[in-house]
Amino acid sequence: MADKKKKILFTKEAINRRPVILKSDRETTKDQIKDKQEKEKPPTIILKTREQSTPKDDRPQSPKPQSSEGDGYHPQRIAQNENKDKKIIESKPAPTVVSMMKPVKLLDENLEFSQSAVKFLQDCNTNYLVVGIIGTQGVGKSMILNLIAQSTPVADICTQIMQSHELPNDVLENSESANIENQMENLSITNTTQGNEGTCMEFFKFKMQDIEQIEKGVHCTKGVDMYVTNDRVILLDCQPLWSPSLIDESNSISMNPRCANIMTVDCLEIASFLMSICHVLIAVQDWFADYNFIRYIQTAEMLKPTLSASSTVTTSTEGSESSNDGECQPHLLLLHNRCHLEDFTPDAIKTMQDFYRKAFQKSNLQLHSGMYMYSDTNKNGLHVEQVCKGYNLRNCGPPINLFLLPEIYSDFDNKEIYRGHPPFEQLAKRLRWLILGANRHQITNVPNLSEKGWFQYCSKAWETIRKCTFFIEYERLLP
Repeated sequence: MADKKKKILFTKEAINRRPVILKSDRETTKDQIKDKQEKEKPPTIILKTREQSTPKDDRPQSPKPQSSEGDGYHPQRIAQNENKDKKIIESKPAPTVVSMMKPVKLLDENLEFSQSAVKFLQDCNTNYLVVGIIGTQGVGKSMILNLIAQSTPVADICTQIMQSHELPNDVLENSESANIENQMENLSITNTTQGNEGTCMEFFKFKMQDIEQIEKGVHCTKGVDMYVTNDRVILLDCQPLWSPSLIDESNSISMNPRCANIMTVDCLEIASFLMSICHVLIAVQDWFADYNFIRYIQTAEMLKPTLSASSTVTTSTEGSESSNDGECQPHLLLLHNRCHLEDFTPDAIKTMQDFYRKAFQKSNLQLHSGMYMYSDTNKNGLHVEQVCKGYNLRNCGPPINLFLLPEIYSDFDNKEIYRGHPPFEQLAKRLRWLILGANRHQITNVPNLSEKGWFQYCSKAWETIRKCTFFIEYERLLP
């Protein structure tokens, strides 16, 4: 039986059958992928145009995707958040700067650095001008800064200057020559001059000497006052150099026999401080020439320590001079106040310029900055209107930073009197134009220093000057 079964399996029909060929796994996977793609193909949706008449609130809105906390890293969402933050920052308004109504202290009465002026400075502005002024007592430092601070011209500027020093008429009418000493003892200047001071402060920002301070011979400014104009001009008014009233005041407080030497060194420190932080430094005199004042400037420059100076300036040019160590120096403007008729002659101008040229021939302060009374077309190419027609290179020689302001007389408006110079208003306007047009060189090695950055530099500069051993040794060597 077993042999029969075997014979049945190998019959002719079984041999003639075709073998069944099975499909490979690759072909099945390809067919399945095609089927899935056809099934998952998104249907075409025909959208109807939105009607313009339907209000915005009634329009259908697409559902917002629900975000889960455990979705993980999503770079698209992070990029969207960054763009939102940038838009928020750009949409924020710029910080408003408080406008300054009156000067504030940069150095207080004890010569300590004050932080009260930082709120009036901008953190993004780099186009500003720093103007400082030095001089002895009563030469008119505050008055000159008031002329520079005038953004709008004042028609009767001479009248306002003269009224700032006078007493009201009612006080003068009640005074008699017989008992004037008793009246001056009982007179309260501060109460009677409040109305006059209020009218003057509308035009002038820096307080000038009144009649009481002039008669007593006391100083008006103590420390360094700072005022910022709307044109971003920073004006610095300092206490008088080597003032007898400062010495008397310090002697009455400390009773130190060396208080005169201490006050001398303090004023030298202030002068060196202004040389380090200013673009333009104005040296004021009321007569020609104070040799002690010239020595004061030379000593302050000699004792000034090397601070953060600009190392980018390698060549010395006409508009931007530098010392041998690469430190930028301020523009020094020699200003003569209360000049008379004979001071405006070409011979007097030539004598002044020759004297100052020899006195500062070894100085690194910039004396050729374009702040001239007449133009030097051969050197700087400036074609500006001259103050007087007689001023030229042939009569007065090569110009330097020298400017003259006349004395204001009671009959200043009398045009029949020969003055020998243009009116005071024209000279004051030209002086302001020259100072505001000075080259704003780089004070420190930090490029594009903002106003607040300059203020921080001032704090570090004053701290360095107060700790400098040069001033300590100079005080020890004084008699």
